Amino acid sequence: MTNKVQWGIVGMGVMGTSLSRNFAGKGIQLALFNRRLEGIEEDVALTKKHHYPELHQAQAYEDLVQFTAALESPRKILLMLPAGKPTSLILDQLTPLLSEGDIVIDGGNTHYQETENRASKLSKKGILFLGIGVSGGEAGALKGPSLMAGGDQKAYEIVKKDLFQIAAKNSKGNPCCAYFGSGGAGHYVKMVHNGIEYAEMQLLAEVYALSHHSKIQPTLEEWNSTASKSYLLEITAALLAYQEDNMPFIEKIEDQASNKGTGAWATAAGTTLGYPNNLMSSALHARYISSFKEDRIQFAKQFNSELSKTKISFSELKKSYDLSRWINHHQGFEMLDLAAKEYNWKLNLSEVASVWAEGCIIKSELMDFCITLFKKEKSILLSEDFKKLLEEGKDAWKNTILQTVENEIPVLSMQAAWSYFVAMKTKKSTANIIQAQRDYFGAHGFNRTDQENSELLHGPWNKDKL
Repeated sequence: MTNKVQWGIVGMGVMGTSLSRNFAGKGIQLALFNRRLEGIEEDVALTKKHHYPELHQAQAYEDLVQFTAALESPRKILLMLPAGKPTSLILDQLTPLLSEGDIVIDGGNTHYQETENRASKLSKKGILFLGIGVSGGEAGALKGPSLMAGGDQKAYEIVKKDLFQIAAKNSKGNPCCAYFGSGGAGHYVKMVHNGIEYAEMQLLAEVYALSHHSKIQPTLEEWNSTASKSYLLEITAALLAYQEDNMPFIEKIEDQASNKGTGAWATAAGTTLGYPNNLMSSALHARYISSFKEDRIQFAKQFNSELSKTKISFSELKKSYDLSRWINHHQGFEMLDLAAKEYNWKLNLSEVASVWAEGCIIKSELMDFCITLFKKEKSILLSEDFKKLLEEGKDAWKNTILQTVENEIPVLSMQAAWSYFVAMKTKKSTANIIQAQRDYFGAHGFNRTDQENSELLHGPWNKDKL
């Protein structure tokens, strides 16, 4: 009889395979499962077992009954499948084979509300469910990912020792893995991570656009040795170094960006909270605009005129980039803080920063700094560090925005950061006009500044309309 093993992993795609190798490399015994589709997917788990030395001792299956029978009790099963229907299908097949107290973990990019529903459904059968956001891509999954857990806390306490083994370690030596609350908390944190990631990527794309591409590659390498250091800055500098036919290889790539939906989820989640996460939404909309290639070509023919080049120094550009990034991180963390209160989750912002400080796509010097910052501050923008950054860079930031307007260069995220900052420091907004308009056409009512209002009041126009 085959010996029982400690973990089962379902899905031998890129991420599932890399995580399996990571687990096995730490001495954790595995059972691997991948579906069989004749002529399409055959012997996938077995092939991976033979191909990678770390997996030689793993057991490979194409039959779920045999797979679940190979696991010690309580079973610990990690699903690494595309979100949505593929995950639901496997869960439907897997659930009848499980026993009370078994643990199922969804490590895919699943919407947090779907995770909430699955956790509730499985708990009625006595099955413990975790939704864990996994960040770091293929390399991170293999060498140490960032793991954001949510769901049944009892299940987390059982599996966290093994998760700590495979997770990345931050500069303080702590595993980049934490439990953030019940239901979909882990996948919510991963969704916000991806929203921040969208804006970080877009800001770097805008830096490239504003540099006229002149000497930007070595400049970005220099920036990465400063407090601006980040994984995304590092890889952007690296990819810009590639040449083909005496021109940057980047210029041969079609300018239409794809997305897998998490940016849209993050934008919508901000709307649900009533939170102005406009950097996430601006980055998402920049991708959407890029997809309308034929329209952009027609509009360019119709409306473009000859413009002079911007006069923005690399020093000014860096200050503008840094301030925009701080706004982006502020919005992400503030959104998490609001969500924790709304959904009654155990989110500690310093702990979130610790999980994001290594192993994930948005790891950076700034994220490492946020670990300490959130132990004593509640807001990035009210910190003395941001005030100092603003004092040194505000004029450069303003000039950059002015230059983009004068030269008609689209920088949706950098302008969103500036607009958010200016709006947030404006004591008296224009919302009184909005409230008056709403009352005029819909009698929605408003509060007065010169009266204590126990109920909503109406304007004098209401009498004239009757």
